[in-house]
Order: sequence, then C-alpha cells, then structure tokens
Amino acid sequence: MARADLLKKLFSSFKQEDRDSFYKVASEIIEDERKKNHGILADDLKMILNGNYQPKRSMSSFSSNTPKDNDKEIPLVEVIYPEKYFSDLIITDEKTMQLDQIIKEFNNWDVLMSNGVFPTRRVLFYGPPGCGKTLAAHAIAGEIGIPMLYVRFDALISSYLGETAGNIRKVFDYAKNDSWVIFFDEFDAIGHSRNDAAEHGEIKRVVNAFLQQIDNYKGRSLIIAATNFEQSLDYAIWRRFDETIQFDMPSNEEKIKLFSLNLKRFKGPEHVFEQYVNNLGAFSHSDVEKVCQIIMKMCILDGRKIYTKKDIEYAVKKQEQIVSLRKTQY
Repeated sequence: MARADLLKKLFSSFKQEDRDSFYKVASEIIEDERKKNHGILADDLKMILNGNYQPKRSMSSFSSNTPKDNDKEIPLVEVIYPEKYFSDLIITDEKTMQLDQIIKEFNNWDVLMSNGVFPTRRVLFYGPPGCGKTLAAHAIAGEIGIPMLYVRFDALISSYLGETAGNIRKVFDYAKNDSWVIFFDEFDAIGHSRNDAAEHGEIKRVVNAFLQQIDNYKGRSLIIAATNFEQSLDYAIWRRFDETIQFDMPSNEEKIKLFSLNLKRFKGPEHVFEQYVNNLGAFSHSDVEKVCQIIMKMCILDGRKIYTKKDIEYAVKKQEQIVSLRKTQY
C-alpha cells in the first residue's frame, strides 16, 4: 500500500485545496504502487486522476449473478477482494522470487503477448495442509489488485454426477468476462488419477471436462489450483500447468518469523520463541498462527498488551492436542 508519508501529504494538500500539490503527490503514489508491481492498481489510479476511470463492478453485482448448482441451488464460486499481500507471507526467498515472477508476467501481459510469448496463466500449488497455499493465492490477488474467484468444491461436485461437468463449464463461462485470480482449492477432489480403477467412469469424464475447459479458456486471468495430495494427480493434469510450486512445512526460522508477525501488536520476552520451535516439528504455518490467535485472545480478554511464557506454553499445548489428533486421522 501507499507509504504513510505520501498519504499524509495527499490529505494535507486536499485539506488546503492545493490542487497542484495534490496532483503531484497522487502521481508519486501511482509511481510508488507501480514500483511494487501493482500495475493494475497504478493504471486504475492514473485513470481516476485523469477522469477516464470506468469503475469496476461492485461486490453485490458480482454476487447477484454467480453461477449455481442446479441440484443444490448454492453458488459454485465465491467472489473475494483479497486484503493480503506479500508482507503477510513467511516463505523462502526462492518462493518469493517465483511468486514475484508470476505477478510481473501478469502485469506485463500485453508486452509478452505482443512478442509472441504467453505469460504464466496456470499455476499449481502443492504441499501439506496449512503451509500457506491459500494465503499465497490471496496475496497474489492482492498484489495484482484483482478479485479472487474462489471455486467452491463442495458445490462443484454434484450429487448428480452428470451435472458436475456442467458446473465446471459454468465457472469458466462466468470467469471469461472479467480479470481474476481463479482459485481452485482442494483441487485433488476432481484431480484423482483417471487410471484409478476404483473411480466411477463419470468422474473420469469430469476430469476430462476440466482439462478441456482449462485448455480452451482464453480469459485474462490467472488460474491457481492447490492440492494437499499431489500424488493423486495424473500426468495429464500436471502438464496443464505453466508453473508448479511446492509449499513445505515451515523451518524453525520461519516459525519464529510467524510468531513475530502475528504477535507484532503485543510485547513479550525477548527471543522467547527460540526456546519452543525445536519442539514444534509437526506444526504447519497454520498451526503456528492458531497458537498466536490463542495468545492474542488471552491478552485481549485480560486487558494485557504483554504475553508471557505461560501464555505461550498454554497455547502450544492446546494446539499440540489438535496436531496429535490430526496425525491419527491421516
């Protein structure tokens, strides 16, 4: 987002009715956003400043005509305006570079296409549950500055198997008229190997229908699919993606950063988390965040701004019970 000092200058110039200063600061903000690879946002701001802006459809207009499953009459997709950015991610430098490149290509779509090169349009995230795949998809949408089309897999798979392929087609038909990050979460739900003898023949046709839709889709959108069970995807699905990115369990260093990021509103003992991370081997990014949420709620309800070792130990123990239960289920 725009730097605080620029926003202060912008408001000050508006208050003082200093038109020249206002335009100068607004232009600085636009350039600041462009340097952050927020190309679409920068273009929109520039059009607003020049009086040529065509406002995007509101959330209500998106929501009013989203496709629905004929059987269950529930939406097949959810439209989300992400509020997450790369600053909310704790990932390796290598992964940051991969995501940066995807955004850079998307923001320079026309430049690449005019030179006969396709930007990355289809990305597969894979890895254990709770390791940042969904958050990364939200952050990409936030950095690009476009809404996310979150595909509801609980609705996509119809109780009438013949309807599922139709639902997939509805999603892509809806998506073609706007620019999105189209996010297929728990992608393995329709991505199981087509060679699995235990699968019904209709499911195999559903997978084929999805592959056909993804091949034929020409919209100006970024398609991201996420799976916790990459081994269940067959080769035909893997090769449809321009980029595949693996998300791993967090290292001890990343866990410490996660604690610091999530508890930044509060104070606590210095270097305290180094004492605990070695015992959190089975904790995912999501598990660490849940520990932080427990600590924050305890502090807020007690009217405290400082957390203690006792708070950390209680929260870790509580989340350990959930992690242990999860191990017995998978």
